[in-house]
Amino acid sequence: MKQLIALILAMTITACSHSLEKYKENLLQPCPASKDSVFVYWMGTAGLYIFDGETGFYIDPFVSRYGILKVGLGFSLEPQINTILEWIETTGGSHAKAVLASHSHYDHVMDAPYFARQTGALMVGSNSTGYVCRGAGLPEQQIKIISDRDTIAIGNFEITFIKSLHSPALFGRIPWPGEIKVPLVPPASASSYREGGSYAIYVRHPKGSFLHYGSAGIMPDIFKGVSADVVFLSLGGRKDTESLVKHVIEPTGAKRVIPIHFDNFFNPLNKELSPLIGIDMAEFWETMSDASRPYETKTLPIGQRAVLFH
Repeated sequence: MKQLIALILAMTITACSHSLEKYKENLLQPCPASKDSVFVYWMGTAGLYIFDGETGFYIDPFVSRYGILKVGLGFSLEPQINTILEWIETTGGSHAKAVLASHSHYDHVMDAPYFARQTGALMVGSNSTGYVCRGAGLPEQQIKIISDRDTIAIGNFEITFIKSLHSPALFGRIPWPGEIKVPLVPPASASSYREGGSYAIYVRHPKGSFLHYGSAGIMPDIFKGVSADVVFLSLGGRKDTESLVKHVIEPTGAKRVIPIHFDNFFNPLNKELSPLIGIDMAEFWETMSDASRPYETKTLPIGQRAVLFH
C-alpha cells in the first residue's frame, strides 16, 4: 500500500505548461508526401501506427485511459472499445496487417488484441502477450509468439524483435515484473499485466529504417550491427538521457530521435498533452540540445499524420 500511495503522489501532478515549450518548438513539420511515403501517427505513450501507402501496422496501441487512482488502487480496467474504434478511424488502420507489442504492461498491450480483433491483424509479441490475446478471445491463428532476433515480413516492412530491458520505472525497480501464464480476461487490474520480457522493435523498409525503443532500460551492446535512420525513444523511467544516447542512439547511427512515452497517460487523449512529473523533460532537452550531436530531435503531435520517410 505504501508503494501505491507513493506512486499516486509521484504521478498525479503533471508538469507545468512551460515544460512543453521545447516539445512544441520541435514538432515535425509537414513535408511533401508522395503516395509511397512512409507515414507515422503517434497515439500517445509508446503507441504508433505506421503506413506506407500499401501496408500498415500498429506498435503498442493504448488508448483506454484511466485515472491514476483507478490504476494505482487496483481497480479492474476494461479496454474501451468505442475509443479503440475511433482511433482505428483516426489512423486509417482498418486494414492493418499486424499489431506489435514491445512488452505486456497494461499501457502497451491491454488494447492491442482489440485493435487486432477489429482489423483482422496478426498480433505479435511475447508469451505473456499471447496470454493477453487469448484472454481477449483472439483465435490462435491470429497470434504469433516471438523471441529474441525473430524477424517477420509485413508488406515491404521487415521487422525484427531485439531482446531489451525494461526501465526501473518505479522507485528503482521494474514495475509489475514476471510473466502472464494464463489467459488474462478483462476487466483486470493494471498489475495483472506483467512485463513478460521487453523487446526493441527494429523496422526496415526500402524508404528507411527505424528503431522503436518501448522502454528505457539499458542493455549494452544489443544494437551492434543495427543501423536505423530514426529512433523512437521512450523516456519513462530512464536513469538519464546520456545513457540512452550512448547505448541506443549512437550505436544505431540515427539521424533523427523522436521522444515517446513521456506524456501523462492517466489523462484522456482528447486533453492537451502534458508530461508526467517524473519524466524530467528539462534534463532530456538539455542533453539533446548539444549542437555537435550528429542527429536532430523532433517531436510528433498526437493523432496527426506525419511523414517518416519519403
